[in-house]
Amino acid sequence: MKLQEKSYLIQLVVLMLFMVGGMLIFNSLGELIILLIYHTPSILEASDPVTAIRISQALATVGAFLLPSLLFAYCQDRQWFNYNLANRHAPQSMVNMVLILSVTLLPVVGLLSSFNQHIMPQEGAVADFMRNLEDAADQILGLVTSQRSSWDLICNILIFAVLAGICEEFFFQGALQPLLTNWSKNPHIGILLTALIFSALHFQFYGFIPRFLLGIYLGYLFYWSKSLWLPILAHVLHNALSLIIDYTLQGRGIDTDSLQYTDVRGSIPVAATCALVSAMAIVFLWRTYRDGETYDV
Repeated sequence: MKLQEKSYLIQLVVLMLFMVGGMLIFNSLGELIILLIYHTPSILEASDPVTAIRISQALATVGAFLLPSLLFAYCQDRQWFNYNLANRHAPQSMVNMVLILSVTLLPVVGLLSSFNQHIMPQEGAVADFMRNLEDAADQILGLVTSQRSSWDLICNILIFAVLAGICEEFFFQGALQPLLTNWSKNPHIGILLTALIFSALHFQFYGFIPRFLLGIYLGYLFYWSKSLWLPILAHVLHNALSLIIDYTLQGRGIDTDSLQYTDVRGSIPVAATCALVSAMAIVFLWRTYRDGETYDV
């Protein structure tokens, strides 16, 4: 019997079991590989912690997101790329808009990040808990992005942009969003719930709002295009451009860890202009969907 014939609760439980199982297996595999190479189970104690982090991150991403989503899709209808719409291509006009949005959304995200950090609690047990999570993530990312060679930048783009974008989109938009949409009988509720989970699972609450809105954006790209590859493209480009900007700024001696977007001169007018252009591009995407432009299979 196909999984799609089961209740939505059973489908959700199966997806979560695939995710937990993938995490346990691939995280253990990563620890074993690091132990064999560096003779220590600790990433930060390895002789080359940056490479160890990349190995661990790559395996964890595949195990937690890509493998579970593919197994889930296959259990649905015995096809790997049908349930998740990875067997379809988005219209070229939508691809063009995403290329524009990949640039114009960056200042908007930067402004929202500054706003998010400003409204979060600054003192107390809750603030300490959230800040500890942020510091742990920043420590890992700081080690990886502190390397200054072009090869390091390429490696970071491949792992933290290309691989992460593909794996996360297969899971969130390709598996979770269709499930929540079918359960709620409402695509908009499915998109909002998926975006909420997408942002929450990153455990970085000082960037929760912009990540939540990006999740909504990716969700509608999937819904409007009827193709998984459009949100994958948007996700990969967003991460890659963020890494390139960080690499460029650090190369100029700018401390990106403490830099706020609003610290940059003229940041507000730039963000406002980019927000207007982004809104126009999103309206174009919606009208393309509304007008029923054909999709290539």
